[in-house]
Amino acid sequence: MSYANLRARTPWAAVAALAGCGSSPSPAPDPAETRHDAQTAPRWLECTESVRAPMEAALLARYHLEKTDQRVDGLRCVTIQLGPQPAFFVELIGSERERHRRLLGAIATDATTELVGLRDARLEFAQLRGGKVWFETIDLDGDRSDEVVVHYDDLRQDAASWIDVIALRGRALTEIAGPRISFDDPDLDDEACHGVLTTQRAGVATQLVVTTTGSTGRSDHCLADGRHVFALDADRLVEIR
Repeated sequence: MSYANLRARTPWAAVAALAGCGSSPSPAPDPAETRHDAQTAPRWLECTESVRAPMEAALLARYHLEKTDQRVDGLRCVTIQLGPQPAFFVELIGSERERHRRLLGAIATDATTELVGLRDARLEFAQLRGGKVWFETIDLDGDRSDEVVVHYDDLRQDAASWIDVIALRGRALTEIAGPRISFDDPDLDDEACHGVLTTQRAGVATQLVVTTTGSTGRSDHCLADGRHVFALDADRLVEIR
């Protein structure tokens, strides 16, 4: 299973420019001044397996968890833009005696420092049964920080896919329930739908679009046939048309 939806990014850097005025000499720079340039700014680093594996071991030990079930992925990670710096968004699933825990947070690209401290989050039953989960990073509200779209697929059914959105702002993290994309349970003849998730720009923001076909329209698992546009409004995902 892929641990991240990887995207190439250009490292962020801030460049300071100094200019003199007339014949007056330019003031000497303060040696204590903090400068952010290409050498000091955090660099974009993809969360490859060579980064993920030791980070998983360190976080399991930090939170006193064990990875005992081979159907559970342990640590998943993806690089996000978090304000002015890149970071790793992480999901850690481990066992604490008889209980499974799912922790979400953001780690600096040093793979150690917690920028958004890991906290307990809802654990989908499909994740404990080998369901497919992957992350997509999108700036949904146009604030130049990424949100994380979490894609779920329950492999026990003919079709069962849905999304959540995770917003990170400062040191806060909010899980936002998203729509169902597809659903088809062979044991339920009157509940089925098939959808495709795409995106569209709306100014500086990005909207999520679910186009649904073959919907029975009889279940909370399915959107009605047609095109559904969702926008991030503060900590809600709102269908706007």
